[in-house]
Amino acid sequence: PFGTCDEVARRAAEWLRDARRDGRPLYAQIGFFEPHRNFDFGGAQPDDSLGVTVPPWLVDEPSARAEFAAYQGAIRKVDSAVGYVLAALDDLGLREDTLVIFTSDHGMPFPRAKCSLYDPGISVPLIVRWPSRGWAGGRVFSEMISNVDYLPTILDAIGVPIPENVQGRSFASLLDGRKYAPRTEVFAEMTYHDYFDPRRCIRTRTHKLIANFSTAYFFMDPSQSWRPATITVHPEEPAWAYHPHLELYDLQTDPLEFDNLADSPDHADLRDDLTQRLLAWMEETADPLLHGPPPSPHHRATMEKLRLRRG
Repeated sequence: PFGTCDEVARRAAEWLRDARRDGRPLYAQIGFFEPHRNFDFGGAQPDDSLGVTVPPWLVDEPSARAEFAAYQGAIRKVDSAVGYVLAALDDLGLREDTLVIFTSDHGMPFPRAKCSLYDPGISVPLIVRWPSRGWAGGRVFSEMISNVDYLPTILDAIGVPIPENVQGRSFASLLDGRKYAPRTEVFAEMTYHDYFDPRRCIRTRTHKLIANFSTAYFFMDPSQSWRPATITVHPEEPAWAYHPHLELYDLQTDPLEFDNLADSPDHADLRDDLTQRLLAWMEETADPLLHGPPPSPHHRATMEKLRLRRG
């Protein structure tokens, strides 16, 4: 249900209590709005009690610090709401036998993060807890995981066969401490947010290649403001910077993804290898971009209005 995170957490706890009475396995997916802009939903207040750190790809100035303090305040409210739900599991005696997954759908809502395929946009939190199976204790893994891996992992963990048409791969064996073959690559995509800006990428442990399918601005600004309070270090003038066809970054020497190596002769073999792997993934997943830009819902709705006027 939509509402403040406090309301959602309370309703979730009530639902858990009702579902517990049936004695059957249960599934709940709980979402919170507060980390979204403008960061004051539900009365969230800025929080700089532990300081504010502006990431190095953004300009560190007072307006950015104020915005990050507001963002931290929204996160703190969500953290409290998550704690409320976990406490409800404890009260119901469900802690040990409940698989809890905490994650997000994209990175932080700041320029060159959300609405982009740079690491701050595609890196998301992933915390998994299932005490009775041994998935606890604060272990940290460095393996690359994709969002499409969540479903097969859940099915694998509860002993349900994974259908052949399910994309992704289970990482249950990694959490179990059993043999696990790490991913050599993950893929990410974006097509639309504020406007049509289709992009696809392949990321390995050391490099990333981004393919841009439009001449849009270098990055989409998720602040949704005429005068963003937080601006980027690179490019210095986003209003004058546009997508190149390809972007290639060495994530070991250039983790901020500032130095595009796509046209570097020294990296031609690597670029060609990653482009072929990215294209193969697009073909495997029947990406609609293979056949050109797909018509948007807005385009279809406008055409319908034009045809109505004709009649």
